Amino acid sequence: MIRAVLKDRHGNDLYFGNAGEIWIPPSPHIEDYREQLKKIRHLELRDGDFILASFPRSGTFWHHQILYMLLHNTTDYLGRLEQDHLEWIELEKLPRPGGAQICVTHLKYHNLPQQAREKKVKVIYCYRNPKDCWVSFYNIANGTRFRPSYDGTWSHFFELMMDTGYWFGDWFDHVLEWEKAKSDHPDIFFSSYELMKRDPVGQIMKIDHFLGLNRGRQLCEQIAEACEFSKLKAAKEPQNPELHGQKAWKKGNAGYFRKGEIADWKNWFTVAQSEQLDAVFKKRMLESKLPFFFE
Repeated sequence: MIRAVLKDRHGNDLYFGNAGEIWIPPSPHIEDYREQLKKIRHLELRDGDFILASFPRSGTFWHHQILYMLLHNTTDYLGRLEQDHLEWIELEKLPRPGGAQICVTHLKYHNLPQQAREKKVKVIYCYRNPKDCWVSFYNIANGTRFRPSYDGTWSHFFELMMDTGYWFGDWFDHVLEWEKAKSDHPDIFFSSYELMKRDPVGQIMKIDHFLGLNRGRQLCEQIAEACEFSKLKAAKEPQNPELHGQKAWKKGNAGYFRKGEIADWKNWFTVAQSEQLDAVFKKRMLESKLPFFFE
């Protein structure tokens, strides 16, 4: 069910699966997105399962690889590049391995399976400064050939993100709801993209401690090295060339793995755009305790 149901203020088509309260990227596997949210709410989880949540382009795949390696006590990569996000897969066919399962999602906290609260499932929420997050989001939304893309300019996309948000809604609403959820669900670890970039070993060790695995510093150092951006890119892109090779992306686009840098936003934001977002960020994140880094 892929269709353009709205346009932004510049007339660019907005493609999404309409789940009512949230816009989900179109998936060929989902017929009714509202029904998909209901199925997610009633999804059965097991003690020991984990949830990895984020706003898009906040280091989700990076963290998924790290979690997989910690859980399996290995430096081998996850066997596929695609992530089975709860919101766009057939939940009836969700693989149920014998060990712990990592459920990946871009949904807000209130959309999680009910059993995530009942069974005190541990959750990792990875987040990134909005400037770099939005630039990365634009390059994915605008650059791909294999799914309906956003054809507006960066300035158009910036205005869209400031007005309503794109897939999965408003960035501020997303992050703040997850931060507020900490009081209801104490087993949530907030992992900063920038801190993971600056001190990967230290951040991985914190996640290891949070998960109660106690793998030790040596493995955390090995995982940090294996998941360094250039190595992860080189290892994973060749596995699925139909989706992640040159034919999948518009000419000049870097693809799924872009730069993995902090402050690439400076190459995209105008001074006026930066100041506009700074003002909104200061107002809306006034009571947030999460550390953010823009440099």
